[in-house]
Amino acid sequence: MTDIQYLEACFLPLDRRTPSRPVFFRIIGRDAEGRIPALVERYQTQAKSNGVSLEGLPNPREAEIKRFYQEAGSQFALEPPLIARQAALWLGQVRTAERPRLCKAIYSALSLLQKRGANEHILKNVYTKFMCWMRGPLGHTLSKLGGGEPPKVLFMGDISRHEAFFLYLLHQAGCDVWYVNYLSGASYDKADPDGRFSRRISGELLSAPPPPAPPPPPPPPWDGAGRDLEINQWVNRPVWESITLPYHERSGVSPGKRGSVFAVLLGADERKAYRNRLLALKRALDAVPRTWMLVERKMQPPTPAETEAFRIADRNVPRPKLLWALAERMPAGHSWTPLAQRALALAMEAFPDKNENRFFNYSVRLACWLRRCAEQLFANPGEDFPPALVYYGAITEPEISLLWTVAQMGADVLYVSPEKTDAFTNHFLPPVWLESAFENSLPMEPFPQREEKVLEHTTAYDAAQELNQLLYSDTGMFRDRQFARSQPVTLKTTYDEVGQLWPEEAQYRPSFRTEGGVVYVPNLFTKICGVDKGDLTLYWDKIRAMVTTNTYLITGLPFLNKLPPDGGMNPTEARAFLHNGRIDPRAIMASRVYQYGYLPEDTQNYILEKIQALMDYDLIADGGPNVSAVMLSVLMNLDKELLRLLQSFDFTRTIPKLLIVDVTETMFTLEECILVTFLNLVGFDIVVFTPTGYRNLETHIRPDIFNTLTVGEFCYDLTVPDLRVRRPAGKTGWFDRLFGL
Repeated sequence: MTDIQYLEACFLPLDRRTPSRPVFFRIIGRDAEGRIPALVERYQTQAKSNGVSLEGLPNPREAEIKRFYQEAGSQFALEPPLIARQAALWLGQVRTAERPRLCKAIYSALSLLQKRGANEHILKNVYTKFMCWMRGPLGHTLSKLGGGEPPKVLFMGDISRHEAFFLYLLHQAGCDVWYVNYLSGASYDKADPDGRFSRRISGELLSAPPPPAPPPPPPPPWDGAGRDLEINQWVNRPVWESITLPYHERSGVSPGKRGSVFAVLLGADERKAYRNRLLALKRALDAVPRTWMLVERKMQPPTPAETEAFRIADRNVPRPKLLWALAERMPAGHSWTPLAQRALALAMEAFPDKNENRFFNYSVRLACWLRRCAEQLFANPGEDFPPALVYYGAITEPEISLLWTVAQMGADVLYVSPEKTDAFTNHFLPPVWLESAFENSLPMEPFPQREEKVLEHTTAYDAAQELNQLLYSDTGMFRDRQFARSQPVTLKTTYDEVGQLWPEEAQYRPSFRTEGGVVYVPNLFTKICGVDKGDLTLYWDKIRAMVTTNTYLITGLPFLNKLPPDGGMNPTEARAFLHNGRIDPRAIMASRVYQYGYLPEDTQNYILEKIQALMDYDLIADGGPNVSAVMLSVLMNLDKELLRLLQSFDFTRTIPKLLIVDVTETMFTLEECILVTFLNLVGFDIVVFTPTGYRNLETHIRPDIFNTLTVGEFCYDLTVPDLRVRRPAGKTGWFDRLFGL
C-alpha cells in the first residue's frame, strides 16, 4: 500500500481494515498535489465529531490536580492494581470493558518513560498529568472507546515529550491517532527517536499548505441602508435654525442625499434668553408636520419584556455573528428596520471593552433603547422633515451611544445642556456631532414650559457690549470681574521677590494666563523663618508695610476655634453631604446650616468648587478618616471678613492676602491647616512669618506645596506689636525703600 492508501484506510471501520486495529501515523511534510492536506482536513472533521483535534495540551491547573487527589488518592506506584483502582474512581466515562486496555496503555507508556531514565517523582507528575488530560480535554473522546469506529485524535504542530507519550497511550488504548507537522519532525523525534510509536508518512514539501480562500461573506440584511444620509456636512447656519428647516431648504446637501443635524450645545448665555430660545425651538418643532420627541430624564433601563427578544441570542459566538443576530431581532417589516440594524452594528463594532459579558449587555441595552426611540420617531415619517430627537439634561456614555445611533438612522439629533459636561470627550464612537459651547454655565432646570420675561437691550447697552467685545477679547485687557473661575499657580520665589510681588496685580505677575474661561492666578504661599540681620525694628516695619485693606492678619495662635459657631455646620452634620469623597452642592445649599446664601451665586459656586478641589488634591496630611467632613465643617463657617475678601477677589487684579505672624511654640491645628490650604487654592497670597523657625504649617500641610525661606537669625520670646499702625518715622523700612512708601 502507498502512504496515501494507508491514510485512506484509516477512514474504514475496524472490521474492514487489514489488520483490524487502530493506527498511529506521524505525517511530516505534504505532497505537491495537495492530497495529504485534503486527507488531514477530512480526518480533522471526523476528529471534531468523533474524537478531538489538538494543537497542544496545557498543563493541568492546580485545582484539577487537587481534585484528582481528592477523588482518586494522591499515592502513586507504577503498579497495575493501583492504576486500575484510581482509573475506576477517576475515569468513570470509560466503559468498564475498555478500562483494562486503557490501564495497560497507561502502564506501558509510564514503563517506557522509566526505562528512559524517569525517576519516581517524574513518573508521578506525568501520571497525574495524563489522568487530568484524560478527564479533561480527552474525556468525551475516551467515552467512545470500544466501538466499531475508533475515536479519532489529531495533533498538529510541534509536540513535547510528554504529549508524544500521551498520543502513544491513546493509540494503545484504542484510538486512531494522527500527528501532523507540515514543517518538521524534529520535536516528535526527540520523544520517539526510534520511531516505534507510529508509522511515518512523508511529504516532499516541508511547508504549510496555503489556506483555503474564505467564502465571500453574505451581505447583512441592512446592506445599502443609510447610503442617502448626510449628517452635518451641509450645515452652514446656526444649529438652532438648521434643525427647523425642511429637507428642500437644507442647501448644501449633495444631490440624492437627505441632510440631517447631529449637534451638541453646552453651556448658556443669559438665563432668561437661553430658556426662551429652548421654548422657541419646541414651538418651532411643534408647528410643522414632523415627528419629534423630547427626552429630559435619564433613559430608563429596558424592561424584561423589551430585552426578551434580544437575550435569546447566542452570546457564545464571535462578536460579528452576535451583532448580526442582535440586529436581526429588530422588529421586521418596518421601513426603519434596516436603518436601526445598521446603526446598532456600526456602534457596537466600535465598542472597545474586550469583556464579552459587558459587550453583550451593552448591545442589548442599546438595541432596546434604539427600538424604543425608532418606534416613536419613525412610525409615521413625514416627507418634508426628518424626525427629531432633543435630549435635554445630564447624560452618560450609553445615552450618547443612543443619540449617535438615532442620528445614524437619519433623524435630527440635538443634545442641550446649560451645564457644561465633558461626557462627549473621548467617547468611543466617532465624533460626528457638531459641538458648540457658550462661555457661561447655568444650573440644570426643567425644560421651560412658558416664556420668561426678558429685559430688552437699549441701543446704548448693545453698543457698550460691542465695545467690551472689542476691548476685552484676546487683547490682554480685562474688564471688571470678567472671569468666574480661577486656578492658582503657586510661585516658588526668593526672599526679595516676596516683597516685590506682594503688591503686584495678578495680571502683571509671571505665569499669569487665561485659558478656556479660567484665570491662572500666580500667588504666593511662603513661610519665612528667622529675622533678617536680627533687626527686629526693620522686621516689624516690613510686616506692617504688607498689611493692606486686602490683608487678613493673624498674630496669635490658635486662631481658629474647633467648634463651629451657633447654627454652623459641624463635622457630624457635614458627613451627610459627602458621598464617596464628593460633596453634594445642592443639598448643602438647601440645608438649614448653610450660611452663604446671601452671597452672589458665582461666589457660592466658587467656594464649593474649591472645597471639592481641596478634597481631591490630597494636600492635607494625617487628617484622619473623617478629614473630608472636617474640611467641609471648617469651610462652611468662614468669618465675614474672609468672605468679603473672597467675594471682592477679581482674579486678574489685586490678590487678597493672608498674613500670619507666629512667635509661639504652638503647632497649627488640623482646622487651621485646612483653612490656610483652602485660601491657597482660592488664590490668596499667603505669607507666614516665623521668627523662631519652629514647625507650624508642617503639622498637616504637605511641605511640597509651600515655599520655605530661611533668612537671618532665629529670635525667641517675642511680643507682636500692633501691625496695623504704621510708624510715623521716615521711609526707612524695607518695603518702603523698595516701593517709595
